[in-house]
Amino acid sequence: MVGEMNSFFLEKRNSSEVEKLRLGKQLHCFPNRKAQVAIFIIVGIVLVVGIIMAILFFGGVDVQLKEDLNPEQFISKCVRDAVEPSVGAVLGGGGRVGPSFFKMYQDEEYNYLCYNRNYYLPCVNQYPQLKEIVEDEIKQDSKGRVDECFAALKRESEDKGFSFDAGALDYDIELVPKAVLIKVEKRIDIVREGNAETFSEFDTRILSPLYELAGAAREIVNQESQYCNFEYNGFMLFYPEFEIQRIDDEDKIYLLTDKRSGKLFKFAVRSCVLPPGI
Repeated sequence: MVGEMNSFFLEKRNSSEVEKLRLGKQLHCFPNRKAQVAIFIIVGIVLVVGIIMAILFFGGVDVQLKEDLNPEQFISKCVRDAVEPSVGAVLGGGGRVGPSFFKMYQDEEYNYLCYNRNYYLPCVNQYPQLKEIVEDEIKQDSKGRVDECFAALKRESEDKGFSFDAGALDYDIELVPKAVLIKVEKRIDIVREGNAETFSEFDTRILSPLYELAGAAREIVNQESQYCNFEYNGFMLFYPEFEIQRIDDEDKIYLLTDKRSGKLFKFAVRSCVLPPGI
């Protein structure tokens, strides 16, 4: 009996030791969770760095070109800055950058859009193609500054180590609803270390109510030339985006404002004028 009990306890002790050895091996094979997380983080960092290095190695010149120089962005911004003053000038000049035939009123010039020097007679439209004239005025006034944009791009390119070659400039202005469209075409080739890029179109636009204001001014002139009058209060009921003021002197001065932007188009009309004393 005693021998059987001793044998039982001996077997139990042996089985307990075997279990401890088995657990020890498991713990040795599976390190703690923090160590596993650290290993995964290190592997991830190595992979990310490797990908970035590969991109820079295989596409280094193109990346550097776009970081150092963005011709399309450079020219688009420069051209908008070049055209903005001309747009402002034709708004203030009643369709002309510098009016040559105008009415002076309180030390300001008001371009005559419709005029007749004789009494009683309706005025004659001085600008039947007002939209096209405005477009040409903006183009001619801003072209020199647009040319300078490309000259500035050439200087910047060469300062950064690029070679720069350019063709002729094809430049135009178009009034479109709610904007001034700036059309710019000029082939330029930029080369560095045997790698070349070619650019040719740099179209951009300026938000402006000039198209709408010129259209409203044309309607005013058409009615003045036909009926010796323009019913501006009725016009504003149909087109509430405009505010129209008229100053009746011997001649008429029109102040035409786009309410949304606050932009003002001003001009003068001399139509069906009565002689003094009547």
